Formats: sequence, structure tokens, C-alpha cells
Amino acid sequence: MKGLKELFCLLLVLFLGVNLSAQEFFGGFILGGDMSQVGGDTRGGYNKLGVVGGAFAGLNLSSDFDVQMELKYIQKGSYSTDVETWPVFDPFLIKLDYVDLPIVIGYNLNKININDINMKWLKLEFGLSLDFLVNYKQEIRGEVVVNSDPWRKVALNTVVGARVSVKENIEIGLRFIDSMTSICRSSKYPYGNGNVLYIRRLFGRYGMFNDVLQLAVFWRI
Repeated sequence: MKGLKELFCLLLVLFLGVNLSAQEFFGGFILGGDMSQVGGDTRGGYNKLGVVGGAFAGLNLSSDFDVQMELKYIQKGSYSTDVETWPVFDPFLIKLDYVDLPIVIGYNLNKININDINMKWLKLEFGLSLDFLVNYKQEIRGEVVVNSDPWRKVALNTVVGARVSVKENIEIGLRFIDSMTSICRSSKYPYGNGNVLYIRRLFGRYGMFNDVLQLAVFWRI
């Protein structure tokens, strides 16, 4: 446990190049769940449930700001049972398991008071993360699709969220995690085969994109 924390702290130091004498390190574990969808699979709704777990280490930059690096396992994808709309293709499942490496800047609202209540228990988060695909599965009407592997091994995401302190060393955080780059082989042009329909996001390319709502507990050690 101690060695893991020290490893993350070393990575933060190398990444940020900060002066250690004026900083305070922290670390801990993450455990929670998520709901996800895939933009571009033509099915809406955060219907795919998954688990989230890992570890983090961070650096207090000031009384207002900190930076946190994480290493976690996260399940994403899509799930639909809308057989009325998709009688040929549903039930439909995309299961994508990733090792996720976020870098997140936290802003503590300890200088803000609302109705004489100090907001130090609330923290806003902004950052980026890299997903590395470790496992995948796609099913159509309960049958595993075995002759197709369109999934990219790496995806870049934006991270936006907020955390509430419930105890001195325990926080509960809600995050919106959306992929900026396509999670499958992308194209300059729209693509549709009756089952999926590519959409376009950043960089002007068409593809499919993970959208995730994550709720997790952050336990500092």
C-alpha cells in the first residue's frame, strides 16, 4: 500500500516538476460504479452498468488547488433491449473494459460562503484521461460477434466532476467522462449499416464515443 502511494507520488513529481519542499502529498483508493452509453450506436440512455476501482496519489498545490493522478479499472459500453425499435439487432451489448489513467485538477471552494455556510466540503474537478482497452465483447440478440474487432486500443477523454467530503479522509465524487477521440476506427465521412451510425466530435472525424457517469468513493490513506 505504501509502495503504491510512493510510486504515484514519484510519477506526479516527474510529470509536474514541482518543488517538493512546499508541497503535501496524499494518496488512497477508489471504488464505485458507473453508467455508460456509446455515442454513435444509435441507442440513447446510460443503460450499461459497470464497476470502477483503483488507486490515486495527489499533490496539494495550495489551499485551493490540488492535482491528482489515478490508475483504475473501469467498465464502459452500451446496452439496449429496445426490440420494438430494433427488432433485428436488440438486445444489443457493447462491453469495453479499460485501464484508465486520469490527471485531474481539483479546486476546493473553501473561500466561498453561501448563507454563512462555508463550502470547503465541495471540490470541483477538471482533467483528462487516457483509456487503454484490455477486454471487449459485442453481442447482438444474445449472440457474440466474433468476426469484428473495430475497437481502438487507446482513447482520450475529458473529465468534469465534483466531490463532496463526508469525513476527513473520505469523499464521494460524481464525474462526467466523455471520450474526445473515437473508440473505434474512425472516418472522415459518416457511416451507417443499420446497426450503428457514426457521429462527429472533436477533430472533425466520425466515429463512436464513450459517455460515462461515474459515482465513486475516494478514501485517503
